[in-house]
Amino acid sequence: MPQNPARQHQSHDDLNSRITPADRESGTPVPEVPVFHPCPPDPSCPYCNGSIDPGQALDWSFLDGIYCISLKSREDRARTVAAQFHKAGLCQRVLFYRLIKHPERGIIGSWESHRAVAEHARARGCKTTLIFEDDVQFVRPLTPRSVRAIGRAIERLPADWMIFFLGHWPLWAYFVRPNVLRTGSGCAHAYIVSPRLLRWLHEHPWGAPDIKKLRLTGKALDSAYARLPATYALFPMIATQRISGSDNFPFCNKKNTRLRHLITHSRHREWLLSKSMRPDEVIVVLLSPLFFIVQKALRSRDRAGHWITGLMNGQG
Repeated sequence: MPQNPARQHQSHDDLNSRITPADRESGTPVPEVPVFHPCPPDPSCPYCNGSIDPGQALDWSFLDGIYCISLKSREDRARTVAAQFHKAGLCQRVLFYRLIKHPERGIIGSWESHRAVAEHARARGCKTTLIFEDDVQFVRPLTPRSVRAIGRAIERLPADWMIFFLGHWPLWAYFVRPNVLRTGSGCAHAYIVSPRLLRWLHEHPWGAPDIKKLRLTGKALDSAYARLPATYALFPMIATQRISGSDNFPFCNKKNTRLRHLITHSRHREWLLSKSMRPDEVIVVLLSPLFFIVQKALRSRDRAGHWITGLMNGQG
């Protein structure tokens, strides 16, 4: 069973807190380090003050770990997302991972922050782990019934599942159940992962040579997620990205000449992503029968290719 999150975050802070009393007294500059910490309590939150009606409480106990990634320099985003966690009943479970901005490229820091959270979850033995980024925005009312439906959906996923998106930018999808899509998607602001994905992150640091990416979505972690097998999504999605300036994709003044740059390099990137996710979900769902046929044909082609390769190697 996973260790208690509170105890785990304390041990992690002990390991990473390199600031000793002697350092403070001497005035020696000490570099900041990433830390894990619980969601800041809110005295008015019924989950924090214990006044929540058990019958109305949102029960996320089917998850072994819940994390939110946020830069130390973005207290504004951390406060905003914490308020959402109080409303969603996540405040007693979520651990914030507060990292330092990467000195060179934001997408490297973002990639490695998801890996750091994955390592923390692996160390705790988590089987189902929910990962948020601090620009997440819940766009559907959450009820005890809708949260239970998420848990049941995860239980019924195939054994080889890797990702279950609660919010995403769907590129293609088709239904496997009324509230579950098989999908290829961009964005990584709200998703549940299996031990297979934790292991994948462990084995794939930024720049690993064998990482396949969908360049339409850029070069960040979600471009690799879009190429992974066995990724699924909740339908309809419950979370999009809030419109907030990105620390990973600074605006580029160069003229955009490629389709993908309209998203990754545009000054309107955050607005486009936030406002297009749900309409895009509708469009992809309407086209889902076509996507099903295409994906089935691609799988048949791949199986035929493997069979031919086996014959050529004398394995048929």
